[in-house]
Amino acid sequence: MADSTRAPLTPAGEPAFFVTTGVAPYPAQPVRDSGESRKGGAVISSDCDVVVVGGGPVGLLLASELCMAGASVLLAERRPEADTSIKAGVLGPLAVEALERRGLGERLAAVEQERFRQAAATAAAAAGLPDPARLPASAVRLGPTNHFAGLEYLEPDRVKGSQRRRMAVNQYALELMLADHARRLGVDFRREHELIGLEQDAEGVTARLATPRGEKVVRASYLAGCDGGHSTVRKLLGIEFEGTGPTLTGRQAVVELADPGALRLGWHRSPEGMLAYGLGVKRVFTVEFDGPPADKDAPVTLEEIQESMRRTSGADVEVLSVKAPARFTDNARQAKEYRRGRVFLAGDAAHVHPPFGAQGLNVGLLDAVNLGWKLAAAVAGRAAQGLLDSYAAERQPAGRRLMHSTRAQTALMRTDEHTSELRELFASLMRYDDVNEHLWNILTGLDERYDLGDPHPLVGTLSPNWNVRLRDACPGKPGPRTNVAELMGSGRGLLLSLTTSPPLGWSSQVDSVAVVPDTSGVDAGGSEAASYADLQALEAMLLRPDGCIAWVGTAGGTTPGRPSLSQALSRWFGDRT
Repeated sequence: MADSTRAPLTPAGEPAFFVTTGVAPYPAQPVRDSGESRKGGAVISSDCDVVVVGGGPVGLLLASELCMAGASVLLAERRPEADTSIKAGVLGPLAVEALERRGLGERLAAVEQERFRQAAATAAAAAGLPDPARLPASAVRLGPTNHFAGLEYLEPDRVKGSQRRRMAVNQYALELMLADHARRLGVDFRREHELIGLEQDAEGVTARLATPRGEKVVRASYLAGCDGGHSTVRKLLGIEFEGTGPTLTGRQAVVELADPGALRLGWHRSPEGMLAYGLGVKRVFTVEFDGPPADKDAPVTLEEIQESMRRTSGADVEVLSVKAPARFTDNARQAKEYRRGRVFLAGDAAHVHPPFGAQGLNVGLLDAVNLGWKLAAAVAGRAAQGLLDSYAAERQPAGRRLMHSTRAQTALMRTDEHTSELRELFASLMRYDDVNEHLWNILTGLDERYDLGDPHPLVGTLSPNWNVRLRDACPGKPGPRTNVAELMGSGRGLLLSLTTSPPLGWSSQVDSVAVVPDTSGVDAGGSEAASYADLQALEAMLLRPDGCIAWVGTAGGTTPGRPSLSQALSRWFGDRT
């Protein structure tokens, strides 16, 4: 296959929703016999440190994090190629920042810019204009829609730290991007490798994989299941998947309308259900509260999409063509355990939910960055006691919050008279700053805080990618400008020394950098300034590889009830080296 940097931007005939901008599909790897033996008709592969099951975005990112940290990884995916079905269309700010810390910021921005171009074209067609440049700026829905249950009254600009924004990057483009990222890091990615069995003991995990060349047996220290809502890993372990079953039928597709102006862009509610049209491109999304589909996996036809659009919009729309039509429900469940022995669950394998609020992919990606460096430390023999257990302790609450949020939005979308009154009241409350901020934080996770046992309000939160300047040797002279994302590109921990010299020790796991906050261009009266004020009030800050603030140094030294820097370093990075 041609080098990915020279591949076509978008495959021929690909619907506009699937913006890729220079990211080529990851090539399937051949089944190699070198270094393998056979026993009883099965291929016994050489050992690896970790087997990751599931090659979607979560599995790809987890495998990349492990490989970056020095672990050997086999990434097994049952599908022969990337999934082109419509899934997430938005990345949340915490996921964006995590990917920026791995050097993917420019590629994300390129995909988003192409999405914006398509959004302008969609808006122009709906307005009957041949040239998007003739549209007023207010008529073009560029960024992700900021809504809760289809109520488009959220205003993130009013929230502290509003520079931490979502990005209009769809899941298909992200999957191709992360596959290329994994390849560059050296991940052994095998398509058409399906998990059919696993066993674990005190020393490791044995995985059985069905491949085009027959059964393959792999021995690893750990295994991670990132294999979706119908996770084979979860089922083989017998882990309970607790929650609520489906009550509605949702449908979505990329559509071509005979009259592009027949539907208004945005979210709309009628006595028959909910409809959203546009969402940046020609994507349509309907929700009807008439029970779950008789067969969720049966083929979705153009006629089914068209009739659902007519019922929920009240308009006699004519659909000329559909791409990637699909159904969904409000099934919402969470794994009772995220870890059993040497096996872990992440992403949809650990939690499923209705696609309201663009949250699920982001929660899954944060599962991956939380787990990756911890598993790598365990593989290397330097994980402190309790480090692997901290994965479930930190990420299960995020999964529970996802369940609560999506169920609440489902309830607010229902079409009965009582819900209509509640919805009107809820919409009026969204105008208040505190409510606006609370709902925005629910959707983005910006206020989530892992309980690390330190009362300082910043400890346990995920750091913004603040702009900083390296502290120059010449007093009064500003050093080179950089940011937290660039400083964390190695995938290691980071100690920011803001007023003092960096301490010695832990240099094999933690980079120590002397910096000063760079507030040039920051509006002193804006919400972004409040975020920088948090940083300016500190003397030092320790960041884990996942961007979590693990410790902060304040004026006056360590206060009672707070750990010292040495204690925090030992807890997260092992003994001093």
